[in-house]
Amino acid sequence: MNDEHLENLFAAARQSLPSDVGRAPAGFAERVLQKRHARIQESRAFVRASILSISASLVVLGAALGLGSGSVTSDDSESTPELAYALWDPIGN
Repeated sequence: MNDEHLENLFAAARQSLPSDVGRAPAGFAERVLQKRHARIQESRAFVRASILSISASLVVLGAALGLGSGSVTSDDSESTPELAYALWDPIGN
């Protein structure tokens, strides 16, 4: 619901007959509540999307730092092919 529609509802409420003082047009309260619920849902979706994007960026940053630090401080005495063979040896020799 746009603000324009809400303004139209307010205008209709102002133009109501004097005998209807204190009464809003039919459906006025429901429309206002629907607009409020829509804004709440939008803000919740924004917060969820923000949390998700921040979490994803932290995971990517952590992975990048983890991979970078692992390759720099590699001082193993075994060579890479020997290590790979030890990890994939089906018999366990």
